[in-house]
Amino acid sequence: MSSFADTNILDPEIFPAEQGPPHRLFDHWRENDPVHWNPANPAYRSRMPDSSGAKSFWVLTRYKDVQDVSMNQELFSSHEAGIVVWAIEGEALERQRANFMMMKPADHAAVKKVIMPPFMPKSLAAISPEVDRMAAEIVGSAARKGNCEFVSEVAARLPIYTFCELMGIPEHLRDQVADYGNALADVESRTEHSLDPMIGLFALAQELAEEKRRNPDDRLLSAMVNDTTLNLDPMQINQFVLVFAMAGHETTRSTAAHFIHLMLKHPDQYALLRSDFDGHIENAIDEVLRYTSTTTNFTRTAMEDTEIGGYPVKKGDNIYLSFAAANRDPAVFEDPHRFDITRANAKRHLAFGTGPHVCIGARLAKMQLRALLKEVVTQMPDIRLAREPEWLRSVWFNAIIRMPVTFTPAHGG
Repeated sequence: MSSFADTNILDPEIFPAEQGPPHRLFDHWRENDPVHWNPANPAYRSRMPDSSGAKSFWVLTRYKDVQDVSMNQELFSSHEAGIVVWAIEGEALERQRANFMMMKPADHAAVKKVIMPPFMPKSLAAISPEVDRMAAEIVGSAARKGNCEFVSEVAARLPIYTFCELMGIPEHLRDQVADYGNALADVESRTEHSLDPMIGLFALAQELAEEKRRNPDDRLLSAMVNDTTLNLDPMQINQFVLVFAMAGHETTRSTAAHFIHLMLKHPDQYALLRSDFDGHIENAIDEVLRYTSTTTNFTRTAMEDTEIGGYPVKKGDNIYLSFAAANRDPAVFEDPHRFDITRANAKRHLAFGTGPHVCIGARLAKMQLRALLKEVVTQMPDIRLAREPEWLRSVWFNAIIRMPVTFTPAHGG
């Protein structure tokens, strides 16, 4: 970035150019303009269906500001104008409001109560052996070859499997659901896709919902479809599947890829991890989540005139919560640009959000990461990059989309 003054956070080229969020820019704003006005620029157009263009918004780069706004859903709404940087209006906005992440607080709380049980510690403990087994099988299959494309062949497979098992999605539909989820995340390149992934996923969601009504089971989608206290309509079911198709594997897949990339870029940290995997892995995962912030932002709307961190904000203004910037705030994290798997307060990161909309799958994501990474460290101990990774062209996700690696083949290849 040659000039901070000319930089607009809506530029989809920033992330690939910076290999992640633009932290030099965020540092500059945090120090000089911590509640920064980012205007809608017509040069940056959304390819998201139903979008009328980009929003203008205040960018928050301080940890406390991001946390304070996240905690106050009544004053800073995720329902009013949505949670993404693209403006959505009219009937399209109403459809989006059916999304679990954009419901009014009372509705969100009611749905959350129904869907939380599979993500609680007791339920996760019950599926942990199967997650461990699948992780060993996935990594073992790749390890025998001596090389692989890590994102698609290793990082993506376990979260897809686990998400579909929890939801009750049959095996023959899992690759299709994963493809739709990836395409939905790839907003800035959507013209490459012959079919709007939202339409395809909604059609699939309706097919699955009808099957769950005919043949209820003990899986999450069946609970949503058949719960008589919620009485969710078809669009709410569609949006529920959409959220989980993206969130159910995007964060875990991306974090696994970032984890290995960072270990290879910081061999001292990798050596430390390998010296005591069980002792370091939990904190190492939190540090990778802090350092990379795979979901970099959401937006909120001010419901009345107020202030954020001493800066005046008007009713109707959009607020950009930069989780990526908050996770590198030196007021909270000492020497924040240093990658350190022993960082004492790494778990204070906001990579999963905070407040009412904190990610309900955070425990599951960490469980999957621990299982997968243990197998990588064990079965591919000398893993190395075959070439530099490729980053997603995005204004939302910090994601590595391709990362070829090589290693000594397991069991003699």
